[in-house]
Amino acid sequence: MGKFAVEVIEKDEKTVKLKFKGVPLQILNALRRAALEYVPTMAVDLVVFRDNTSVLHDEIIAHRLGLIPLKSDEALNKYKSPEECVDVKPEESLDCYAHLTLEASTGPDEVKDIYSGDLKPVTDPKVRPAYDRIPIVRLGPRQSIALDAYARLGRGVEHIKWSPATISTVTYLAQINVDVSKCNLCGKCVEVCPREALAIEGNVLKTYEDRCIICRQCVRVCPTEAIDVTHKEDEYILTIESSGALRPERIVFEALKIVASKLDMLLSRLELIVKAEVRG
Repeated sequence: MGKFAVEVIEKDEKTVKLKFKGVPLQILNALRRAALEYVPTMAVDLVVFRDNTSVLHDEIIAHRLGLIPLKSDEALNKYKSPEECVDVKPEESLDCYAHLTLEASTGPDEVKDIYSGDLKPVTDPKVRPAYDRIPIVRLGPRQSIALDAYARLGRGVEHIKWSPATISTVTYLAQINVDVSKCNLCGKCVEVCPREALAIEGNVLKTYEDRCIICRQCVRVCPTEAIDVTHKEDEYILTIESSGALRPERIVFEALKIVASKLDMLLSRLELIVKAEVRG
């Protein structure tokens, strides 16, 4: 692989969008998959109910708790890996599990909605719901719920609740070519473009390639065949949207480390095979 470049084209607390040039598509696809399947996060894995008189069965509430994203940035450096905690019980190790609790009840004429914000950390204040308004259950009059939840690190390949990314995509970077000798500025392409990648400014058809999704609707409606839309060679956009468990840039960084580790492992095994063949 020769020279390559990386540019941050969009970033906020939930999303990061990176433009890569000179990086093979296969590597970026591996990075995309690693972000979804192998970057670990914390999620509730065991729920012990002490009381539940709501209309929902224990299993349904436990499933909902498992799908609540938990803040995991600091947990990655604190808790043992999923592989190290396979046979460890929650009450036996604070290095594997974080303890959270939920308790709520209603009066004789009260109806109360219980949200993720009602799930409180016990052993680690840093491991807490990423969002406070995810509904869990509605309690009717004279109903109650009390439970202990235990969260551990896991990976999306084991269960989607541990996946830190809700979106992880690699897309081509558009290249819009306009033949000015054919363009009559009719504006039909501007009308059909769903992403406002085309605009008539003055007496010129302006293109905004970073907005284009290569749907080619503009090519279809152009009466003079003045527009051609393709993609740039060797340029791609990686988009990561976080579930809230990890910062989006942390997801990219951890995914890069995982891909690099797997490539090193592959190289080591290939070297062993070559050495064995030489000796044989």
